[in-house]
Amino acid sequence: MDVIYNEDCLLHDPPFEATRGQVKPYLECPARLESIKKFIDSQPQQFNVVRPQDYSVTPILRVHEQDYVEFLQTIYKEWVDSGMPPEIAIGSAFQHPKVIGKVSQEVIKKNTLSNPLGKIGVYSFDTANAHTKDTWRSIYTSAQIALTGAHRLLKLAEEYKKGNKENNINQSVYSLCRPPGHHSTSCVAGGYCFINNAAVATRFMQEFTLEEMNAISEPFDIFDASKSAIARAPQPADEKKKKKIMIVDIDFHHGNGTQDIFYDDPSVLYVSLHGSPGYPFFTGSIEETGQGAGEGYNINVPMDPKTTTDEIYLDNLSKTLNSSATETFGADIIVCSMGLDTWHEDPVAGMKGLKNVETYYKMGQLLKTSKSSTDRPVLFIQEGGYTIEKLGLLAGRVLQGYLS
Repeated sequence: MDVIYNEDCLLHDPPFEATRGQVKPYLECPARLESIKKFIDSQPQQFNVVRPQDYSVTPILRVHEQDYVEFLQTIYKEWVDSGMPPEIAIGSAFQHPKVIGKVSQEVIKKNTLSNPLGKIGVYSFDTANAHTKDTWRSIYTSAQIALTGAHRLLKLAEEYKKGNKENNINQSVYSLCRPPGHHSTSCVAGGYCFINNAAVATRFMQEFTLEEMNAISEPFDIFDASKSAIARAPQPADEKKKKKIMIVDIDFHHGNGTQDIFYDDPSVLYVSLHGSPGYPFFTGSIEETGQGAGEGYNINVPMDPKTTTDEIYLDNLSKTLNSSATETFGADIIVCSMGLDTWHEDPVAGMKGLKNVETYYKMGQLLKTSKSSTDRPVLFIQEGGYTIEKLGLLAGRVLQGYLS
């Protein structure tokens, strides 16, 4: 399996976070990625590490709003230039509908965007998203890793379709992204997430042909921050029939951002298995099934973290992936938002009964063998998971289960 990785994702390294009434070291830290990379490097017979290509910000802007992307690129400099402490840019006041009332977004932005603290409050929904001098570089690189994974997956799928099955083509790729992405909406960051990597990769595979991907792909060499928010690559051709993509989110936390982005889109089936009650608190119920044309294309499976065991989790995953709803959707491609914070020792979350590492191996197997996903290309995209010493093994067992 190809693993897309770049060390620039290690550069985002805020010194602290304030959560649950405590100031503590930033848990979404570079050591997370290093733990996974160490395991990947220890298994060269199964994993092939590949550097990303650069597709510019053009595919990112098919999901995220232009002003939001510009905010991510410039906020740290604006923060420092305004005289704020250079160690970290972090918000303290956030938009709330009961505060802004009937005031339009246009007026709100006019009121706040001249001040970096106000700007963070417009484009973020919690204090987990801290910005440092290299945060945008890591964000951009993480998105390019997701896009490269999508591109390589379509190449593999094309080879597979041509009948080259005798070459034992494995239709899967792992994008080792950091920062993660599933909490970010099209215009708001939160939960350690900035760009929604899974959503960007999904739209890329739906809207760009393999030929269009080839045309905009360039070597990922020297990072130029001034050019990174410029949509230098051409837009895809006119509307084409979209591939049907099922996103399977196995992170402990509900992917509110991914749900929001595709909530009215019948071409994307979003499936989330997550702990509830829990962060992000306001979304993730079974009543959230989509809206408009997207009604019925959003499936939430909330589970009690205090009582969910290995057996209960696997039973829920199996029933969901083998259900009539997921099978009849008829996905062309599977995207797995691969969070690993379900492990019982996770310092942020954790299902208290998930204590067997082989459960993660079986998760990977279910993504390979279930009725809704069998014989489909699968793109694994890294999301959360904070048990540093175990993270590499947990990631590896999911991928090895899929490869088995």
